[in-house]
Parts: sequence; C-alpha cells; structure tokens
Amino acid sequence: MAPKGKEVGFVSRPLPAWLRFYLYGMHGLLDEIVFTALFDFIFTPEGNSSLKGYSTIFSFFIYGSCSFFVERVYVFLHLRHGIRWYFRLPLYLLILYTWEFIFGLVLRQFDACSWDYSHYPLNVMGLVTLVYAPAWTLLCVYQDILSHFLLSLRVTTEVHKEDLLHKLD
Repeated sequence: MAPKGKEVGFVSRPLPAWLRFYLYGMHGLLDEIVFTALFDFIFTPEGNSSLKGYSTIFSFFIYGSCSFFVERVYVFLHLRHGIRWYFRLPLYLLILYTWEFIFGLVLRQFDACSWDYSHYPLNVMGLVTLVYAPAWTLLCVYQDILSHFLLSLRVTTEVHKEDLLHKLD
C-alpha cells in the first residue's frame, strides 16, 4: 500500500536471465528423469514397473545453459528475422547434440559423465546417439514454446512515481 498522498505506478520487466536459466535447468532435469523412466519401461527387456528415472545434478547446468543458448537463437532467428520453426529445428538439434557431446567429453575427463550410449547404434564415442533423435526433436519443438512463454512473462513491481522520477534523472 502506498502512503497517503503518494502516487503509485507499476514497472513491468521481463523475467531476469538467471531465472529463465533456472527454469530451463529444472525443466530439463525433470524431462530427463521422466524420459529415462519411460524409456526403460518401454524398451528394456526387464521393464521398469516402478518407473524409476535418473539423472545427475550436472544435467541442471547442461539443460539450463543449452536451453538458454537456444532461447537466444530463437530470439535472433524467429523474433528478429521471422525464420520459421522447421528451418530452426535442424540448427537446434545440432546445438543440442554438440552441447551434449562437449559436456560429456569434459565430464568424462573427471569420471563424472553419467551417460554412456556406446551400446546403442549410431553413437559417437558413447556420448551421443541418434537413437534419441525423435525425442530430442520433440523437445526442440517444445523449446520454442517454452522460450516464447518465458520471454512473454513479466515481473511487475510497484513504484512510487516520485521515486521513479528521481531514478530517471
């Protein structure tokens, strides 16, 4: 509530970058846990009736940074230049696979890489596999939706007009 006699206004700003990074990271971590649970349930011979999924804390940073970078690509290609999603999608996939490969390579040097795709066909050094390409493609399409949503959110704060005028000086 504003003190009597003071005019109140509102300032609306986009979500800060650190918050979008956090949301992308948490979303990616959840996606990975759900994906691994469902993938094992459907495709492993013994199944996964308990639907236990797994991930690592590193995934938060991998997904957060990759999604944040792809968001910047989305802003540049779509919002600034109007490039359609079906042209952006192959670039997103290339970024994603490159990101996973590089992070995996670095983590492997410290014996901290939690994934090994060497038992899958179409893998590169066990760090990436094209077997997951359909799932990655769907997530890349969803990335556009999520980026658009997070970029449209605003944080509105109350300010006293007198204080706002002093800040503008």
